[in-house]
Formats: sequence, structure tokens, C-alpha cells
Amino acid sequence: MRSKLLLAVTFLLLALTACTTPPAAQLGDAGAATVPATEPTPGAAEPIAPVASPTAEPTVAPTATATATTTPMPTLPPGVARCGLLLPLLAPEVTPPVTRLSGSPSLAAVPDAARPAVQQILREPGNVGLVAYELGREEQGLYLNPEQPLPLASVVKIVYLVAYADAVRAGELDPSQPVLLADLERYYLPNSDLGAHPDAVADLRAEGRVFGDPPAVLLEDVPRMMMQYSSNAATDYLHLLLGQERLETTITNLGMSSHTAPCPFLGQFLLMSNGRGAAAGYLAEPLRYGGDATAATLAYRDAAESTLSRGWRARDRRPDMEVQMLYSELFNAHASAADYARLMGLIAENQLGTWDHSVLIRRYLEWPTAFPANQSLAWLGYKGGSLPGVLTASYYAQPWDRARPVVVALFFHDLPLQTYREWRRSLPNDELARWLLYDAGAIDTLRLILFGE
Repeated sequence: MRSKLLLAVTFLLLALTACTTPPAAQLGDAGAATVPATEPTPGAAEPIAPVASPTAEPTVAPTATATATTTPMPTLPPGVARCGLLLPLLAPEVTPPVTRLSGSPSLAAVPDAARPAVQQILREPGNVGLVAYELGREEQGLYLNPEQPLPLASVVKIVYLVAYADAVRAGELDPSQPVLLADLERYYLPNSDLGAHPDAVADLRAEGRVFGDPPAVLLEDVPRMMMQYSSNAATDYLHLLLGQERLETTITNLGMSSHTAPCPFLGQFLLMSNGRGAAAGYLAEPLRYGGDATAATLAYRDAAESTLSRGWRARDRRPDMEVQMLYSELFNAHASAADYARLMGLIAENQLGTWDHSVLIRRYLEWPTAFPANQSLAWLGYKGGSLPGVLTASYYAQPWDRARPVVVALFFHDLPLQTYREWRRSLPNDELARWLLYDAGAIDTLRLILFGE
């Protein structure tokens, strides 16, 4: 899919270069899809995940047709680092993906709820990254396009959590310091996260963890909002608090060589409003995308009703699902399933630092362990993500009958939008991961199905 997108957008870039018409005028060209009116509206009830609780992600209800007006980007303030400071913004195609499988097509051994995910892998294996193994038995693991950088969606928030824990351990952040809710709200883009941020705030209020006048929460609750509820506002608050250099250095120090630079979610979604023509320009000048994504985030944060926020909220400017899918495929942070499986293994066995450092990280990842459905595991760490056409998840789990933890990284991208919508409700990707985590023979069985060995 990446090569098809590159070809399509490169063709658009050439057309724009040869034409005096502004890029925005190209947005309504042939190929822009009209999204059915049945697209779920933001804030709709989420399905109950089989392994964890719902993860609300920045999937925005589209309008019938996006307009072609491009919003001028503000200037990045002096001393503020753009995303892409140390890492690339575009992922290279380092290894041709596996596009044909040679295994047995029989799915009799696959749980019914997971079969749609396996069928999708069999149909389009080139659009999946999958790594699963028990620690210490990596050679007997399952690997499909393990090194291919793919869009991460909210799985990238695991890196933010590690960077936060590093800053706490270094004494640079105090988890007991208050954070005004108003400061978090400055990063909240209405209609962009299916209610993840409001749900997080509501639950904190119900638990008595919102206090004071003006209302505030403790800093230690912000990573919870990011990991358990997948609040993008909480993530972007931490992004600016930690700083771009720390985030990118954290990725480098973790040895995640496939990783591209993370940009604020708020800025990513604001830039989508500029449409396909702007995407072509950013593809030619990715560093400009990094600067614009950061600058747009700051402009929105610092102006309650900025031009950018009004542009997003207006129905004639909100990007349709096809545009969101294009930007997510090209500019969302990418990394490989192998890198995230390795990271989850390090976390599961307390290999990232001192004991208390590991406890801090695992505290935020292992919240699904408390669910009754997960009591057959000693513990379970999880982060999922979704963007239009993208469903990702990284897990570690300690089954009672296994000597060491099992890790699974499962990244789908370029899903047909109808499939994506259906999976947001039925979650066969999570069911597939659940099977690989829980069933001692599942990794071998799926490897036989996919590869015949």
C-alpha cells in the first residue's frame, strides 16, 4: 500500500508542479471517495474489547466532500523543536513485504471470533506486520513482515510512557504536581477521538481524582488518560512537557531503528484539513510537515478559537475518511512489529531500568489485568491504536502455565474502510492476539496456516 500511495501522491505532486492552479483546487479530483452516511459519529458507544477495555482513537466522522481551502500555517516559535528533529518523518521501505503465503488455508483450529483477522492476513499479507513469541523461544516464534515500518496509531504512546518514566526517575517531573484540566483541554480537538478525553475526565471525576478550583488532576493521572483511555489531549500535553528531543532520544536509546518521528496528534489532525494537495507538498518536503505539525499544535493550544480550530470544526473543512487514511499512511509515526515486540518483552521482564522504574511503566500498561476475562493470566500489558484503515496493538502477557511472558505485536494497515468500520465493533484483531497469548499451541498453529511450517 505504501508504494501505491507514494505513486499516487507523487503523480499529484507532479501535476501540481506543472499547473498554476493552487494545490487546494485539486482536492475534488477523481479518486476522492464519498464516504457513506452510515459512518459512526464521534462519541458513539465503543465495543467491549475481549482483551482490554475500549480504546477510543482519533477517527473522525467525515463530511460528504472536503473543500479545497488550505489554511496558512503559523510560524514555529524560536526554541521549539519541530517533530523530526533527530529521526526521519517518512518511513523507508526497508524490506519488500511478504505478499504471498504458502501455508494451509484450513482455519478449523482458529477461534471463530479471530477468523476474520486470519482471513484478512491470507488475503493481503503485505499489509500486516505480525510478531509473536514466548521470550526465550524466539526461534519458534511467528514472523510476518517483522521489519516493515507500518503506521502505529496510538501504539506509539508506549514510547511516551517510557519517556515519562525516565523523566520521573531523573527527578525532572513530579507525579504529584497538579495539572489544570484547562491546560489539558487546550490540546483537545472536539470530534476527533470518539470521546476518549471526555470519558477519561468523567471517570477521574467519579473517582474523586479531580480537585480544586480551577479543577485539576495530578500529573500521575495524565499517563493513565493516555494509556487506558487513549486521550490524545493527554498525550499531546505530555509531548510538549517532555519535549521533542527527549521523545526522539528515547526511541533511539531503545534501539528502535525502524521508528520514525512522532508528531503531536493535534497537529496531525489539523494538517489533514489541508487535503491531498498539501500531502503531496509534505511528501516532497517532510521537514516542513514536521514544523507545521508542531506549529499548528501550538497555535491551537494558545488560541481558544484559532483559525485552525474553526477550520476543523466547520463541516466543510473536516477531512473525509479517505484523506485521513492518506495522511495516516504517510505521516503518522511508523515502526516495525519486531521493534515493538522487543520493547514489550523488555518491559515485561523489567529490563528498562531499576525495579521502581519498571513498576511505574507497568502500572499504566497492565490495567487490563483486572478484568475477569483476563484472570487466566498472571498479568497482561496492552496498548492498541486505530486510525482510518489502521488497527494496531502490542501486548505482553504471563500465562500461568508458561515459564516466561509471551509478546504479540499485530499491525494491520490499508484495511478497506468497510472492514475497518466492522472491526472497530467486532475486534477480530484483538481476538487473534488473545488466542496467540492464551493458547500455548496457537503460535505454531498459525505459523502452519500461514507458512506451512
